[in-house]
Amino acid sequence: MTRRKKQLSGDAAQPMLDLQHRWVEALVKADTTALDTILVDSYVDTDESGSRFDKPGVLATLESGDLKLASITLLETHVHRYGNSAVLTGASAQAGAFQGQPIAPKILFTATLVLQNGHWRAVAAHRTAVPDHGN
Repeated sequence: MTRRKKQLSGDAAQPMLDLQHRWVEALVKADTTALDTILVDSYVDTDESGSRFDKPGVLATLESGDLKLASITLLETHVHRYGNSAVLTGASAQAGAFQGQPIAPKILFTATLVLQNGHWRAVAAHRTAVPDHGN
């Protein structure tokens, strides 16, 4: 049996979008306590430079101040649900620095979520910088 993806909108997508908003807020505030509950223990993050971090690595970069996010503005998000998992795709604008260097001002992202014990949690995220074409 093949399960088809279902792009969600409105109320059906809201629990996943709520998680995304809590996740963004926790990143900007460097709230590692909130992130600890949002991210599963096996979480994997691939950033704009192609570097990969596990959950402890993500939390450590925020705790150390190596990653400082001034803002993240979600520009668009598409939610695709597959049973107890979901994939978010979209774009965001961001401001901040990683190890003193400015981060990409606009990114495309893919995030994988899983429903565990009635709560949506993040399993993985991948971001790609949108090139600045002098616009």
